[in-house]
Amino acid sequence: MTDHVLALDLGLAKAGAATLTADGRIDTWLKTTPALGPTATLHAVADRIGVMAGWAVGLATTGTILAVVEGPAHAAQHGQPHERAGVWWAVVRRLLHHEIPVAVLAPKTVKGYIAGKGNASKDDVRRAVAAAWPGQGLGRISADEADAVAMCTCAADWLGWDGPWLDGRRGVDWLRKAAWPDRASVRA
Repeated sequence: MTDHVLALDLGLAKAGAATLTADGRIDTWLKTTPALGPTATLHAVADRIGVMAGWAVGLATTGTILAVVEGPAHAAQHGQPHERAGVWWAVVRRLLHHEIPVAVLAPKTVKGYIAGKGNASKDDVRRAVAAAWPGQGLGRISADEADAVAMCTCAADWLGWDGPWLDGRRGVDWLRKAAWPDRASVRA
């Protein structure tokens, strides 16, 4: 398997993922789960968390040299933050158990890196991703997949890979705001 970065934009209803190889090949995925009503059982919630976590970790392969996960959006007022945190920790724990180094990027950092401003809209991020990787058909992907591609782009830049980095490398200062693993733990 070709060495690659795996990025995960985790959620309960929808999650996006992307991989990026050093030679610029990008693949994306979107996973959705049905909504649970207000009377959902504890088993149903736990199963939904398990399904999303299993899907995300299942994307990691022997070629995954670094996983990047979007950090929690503490200011978010929607969804089920407790359950989303369960998915996040389940994924991070399993990746670390498989000895895959993990980087954590705050949503503001990802947006700032790829779109130039930390409060960029989902559409701004999608447009910036498509512009950063022309000819890859990324203008048609979901916002969750675009976030994952943006995280892959951050990681590839941090790793020093060649790529279509941003005009004037405006994203470099944003990279310093991320929680990166020790470089020695990342095989490159």
